[in-house]
Amino acid sequence: MKVNGIAGFIVDDLVNITKEISQGRNAGCLGFINKQNIVDRITPIAKGGLAGLPLRKLLNNITDMNGKSLIEGLEAIPDNSVLITTRPGKTGLITDVSGIDFFNMPLIAIGVKNDELAGVGIIYPQTEYFDLATKSEEVELKILAAHTAEEEKEVLRASTELSLKYLDVSTGLEVVKATETEPVYRPNEEKEWKLPRLEVKSISGELAEKLVAKSMEVGQGREVAAIGIINEDGSIEQNGEVVVGGIGFVPSRILASSCVSISGKSLRHLYAGEIPANAVIVHTHPGGTGVMHIGDANAGPGSWGRPIVAIGHDSEGKIRGATVIETIDKVFEFADEDEELGQRFFEADTPEEEAEIRNRKFGVAQEYTNLCKPIEIKH
Repeated sequence: MKVNGIAGFIVDDLVNITKEISQGRNAGCLGFINKQNIVDRITPIAKGGLAGLPLRKLLNNITDMNGKSLIEGLEAIPDNSVLITTRPGKTGLITDVSGIDFFNMPLIAIGVKNDELAGVGIIYPQTEYFDLATKSEEVELKILAAHTAEEEKEVLRASTELSLKYLDVSTGLEVVKATETEPVYRPNEEKEWKLPRLEVKSISGELAEKLVAKSMEVGQGREVAAIGIINEDGSIEQNGEVVVGGIGFVPSRILASSCVSISGKSLRHLYAGEIPANAVIVHTHPGGTGVMHIGDANAGPGSWGRPIVAIGHDSEGKIRGATVIETIDKVFEFADEDEELGQRFFEADTPEEEAEIRNRKFGVAQEYTNLCKPIEIKH
């Protein structure tokens, strides 16, 4: 949907809040396009925290996020929506496609420099931009796969050339006069979309061994993964090909390519519309025992509403164990608390208050580890 402009009062409000919270924090909201293709209504503005915009809080203005993953929140967003965010210290130029890849909707950036508006830009979801995101993930992994300095140099050269393409992904957007409107909270256009809550009891030994074998083949501590499906007995069977990630991560698009074609498709479309509802993310933890942490929880049930399994193995390829973090309410409760702590950090007035917040953030991360449930490896 083409956007012809954004209301001046919306831009002013976002710039003023960005100036007010300062400290390099951004602010953002969801906006709505009217029949004249002008963005003239928004949800309440969310203030950025330690990790940027609090996505769960942002989506909670659209739908009740209690017990919901990010992908379930995204699917509740009305079709005439845009994401609006400020860029402290920068202009409205947009030089990455991660936002439209995740949200699959137009993204408006409002630049704020020296406490003043520094331009407004917009980027639209386009198939070539999603493919650009895939290339970025692939280039990052190719750096790890390079065997010589010359090979690495070639990959870095390709990375630099790729980054130049991002300079042209956005265009300017006009700021127009419009009658001021009140923020919209949970609009009537809300759509409800839920994924099933699935219990995981075991994993196919063949799948586990296949993943570990690939993990040993690529070495360097790189994780490998595959999309599995949960059968009626609660056991995970292989559903996709094994893909190779990086050290400590498997990129979301590469992961999705395990079982579906990702060409020209956004992450939101892939995880909501193509990957099976009974899917589970299975990956290796080289050198570990299968115990997971906050990053795993966010990469599985937190973001995509699917359970995540880790298979730990030693340097000889011997499997040490496997655990799962299922899609349960505690995952989302901890995610909400972590976002809240990320914002409270900036409100601390004393070293003692900051220390308390930091300690609790570490505590929340530990809580995720306690959610790991050992599962049987069935041979």
